[in-house]
Amino acid sequence: MDIIEIIKKRISTRTFNHVALKTADKKNFESFINENNKGLENEVLNFQIIEKHDVDKQMKLDYGMIKGHNTYILGTAKSTTASRVNYGYLMEKVVLEATEMNLSTCWIGVFDSTYFNDVFIEDGFDIPSIVIVGYSDDKPTYQDKFLRFSVKASKRQRWDKLFFNYRSKTSLTPEFVKKYSDSLEMVRLAPSSGNTQPWRVFFDDTSNEFHFFKKSISKRYELSGMHDIDMGIAMSHFELTTIQNGLSGSWVKHTIENVNSIDDLQYIMTWKCE
Repeated sequence: MDIIEIIKKRISTRTFNHVALKTADKKNFESFINENNKGLENEVLNFQIIEKHDVDKQMKLDYGMIKGHNTYILGTAKSTTASRVNYGYLMEKVVLEATEMNLSTCWIGVFDSTYFNDVFIEDGFDIPSIVIVGYSDDKPTYQDKFLRFSVKASKRQRWDKLFFNYRSKTSLTPEFVKKYSDSLEMVRLAPSSGNTQPWRVFFDDTSNEFHFFKKSISKRYELSGMHDIDMGIAMSHFELTTIQNGLSGSWVKHTIENVNSIDDLQYIMTWKCE
């Protein structure tokens, strides 16, 4: 399936059928996860699928009312911005693979970590977030629809609020970036904590680079590292769309001295076009 179609197809599901993944689905899904564990700056993150079948001991989630969940994808990452960005970058690829397999998902940033006390966590590491995966209820409830409306899940910022020229600081237009317009549009459509969209992308037409910066929108999300995960998700969308469109490039991390500081934004990483 076309990655743009997959990104547009994927929604956050809040009502799941309380059944385990089918054997074939789980096997294929695990293979993808194990084969796609090397991310930004070659950091390896190992995700795992964890199933909990005790209906009476479902995890309580601080994210609306989610029902029927019993299967989760999660891993551990260093308690650093770079590692959390990589976590979001790799996990979003897993989420999009699940979407292509017709599995439903929901990103969760606030959860009861003791529910996964059988997961070994090294010092200096944590579980940045989890993803619920499974089969959705075929008939979304009124509550599902209300929650999606309340968090404005289908609404996104305009281009002129997110994408800019690195030199002039003026807003970018799809016509200016031409062949990269799909890539930026898929960044615009990326999911984020509370739909805050903390990414700001600056295109340097001199060096042919896209610089990704983070803007702290919510103090709560910033302190918990969720904005970092959001950045990784957006970067994953950019890369997957760019590659599908036959455009070459790679992620590089410039030294602070080589990237102009911009207002209150934090530099994260750069996509260097080839």
